[in-house]
Amino acid sequence: MLRRQLRSIRSLALLLIVMGVTAFGSPPARADAGMAAAAMTANGGLSACAANTGKALYDCVANVLDKLSNDITAPGVPETRRALSNAAAKLRAATSKAQALSAVTQCRALITSALAKVRALGGGYVAGWGGGAGAGSGLAAVSDVLARAAKLIQTKG
Repeated sequence: MLRRQLRSIRSLALLLIVMGVTAFGSPPARADAGMAAAAMTANGGLSACAANTGKALYDCVANVLDKLSNDITAPGVPETRRALSNAAAKLRAATSKAQALSAVTQCRALITSALAKVRALGGGYVAGWGGGAGAGSGLAAVSDVLARAAKLIQTKG
């Protein structure tokens, strides 16, 4: 119960930050904020996927990743969107837990690499991926979604 309340408080705080950055931030910051907001929605989708196992789970997670990709509407992050779409396609094709985990972890590695570049630039914008004034908060939120998806597949796949 306490864990759920803390998660709700964190989600609300992140939403308020995202709304503030979206309203007043630069285009790269809005891209970061848009990714963070889309990631919050994706986390809700993953919660719904938890009722599934095996192939049904992989397909459900793939749908969440496709929706996440589509919900990231800001320009300048096509590589992030492409990585998510590719992971979703690989999840749909997966016939084993190992293949499903591989699809998610490969995508997360790409996102994490882009986030490392953003941080190495002191929060700078990495073309195609994001960053900027949001300092990579969007990429971090997407990486967290992918980590949660991998954990879900590991435990229920």
